[in-house]
Amino acid sequence: MAPHGKELSEDLKKRIVALHKDGLGYKNIAKTLKLSCSTVAKTIQRFNMTGSIQNRPRHGRPKKLSARTQHHIQRLSLGNRHMSAASIAAEVVEGGSACQCSDHMPHTASNWSAWL
Repeated sequence: MAPHGKELSEDLKKRIVALHKDGLGYKNIAKTLKLSCSTVAKTIQRFNMTGSIQNRPRHGRPKKLSARTQHHIQRLSLGNRHMSAASIAAEVVEGGSACQCSDHMPHTASNWSAWL
């Protein structure tokens, strides 16, 4: 059996779908490829839903800070490890690299420290 949590290779997914198209059932495919029956079933169900074996993009919480702002904050904190969050926030806001939220309102120094 494949280790729990590991992603299946593209080749293995293609083999699962091909065996299913040949008329084999979930249990027979699982025994042949030494996988769990639920893994085979989920792979085939995803293929039937999307028509592809490609992974769908994952979604998550949108980022509040741009990559540039994160890098700037990281460089400030590594440059002086005794800097407080408030002083980093003040310097980031003064430097003009304040982030833009979804409502396009720049952060002020007073509420910037909440994002750190």
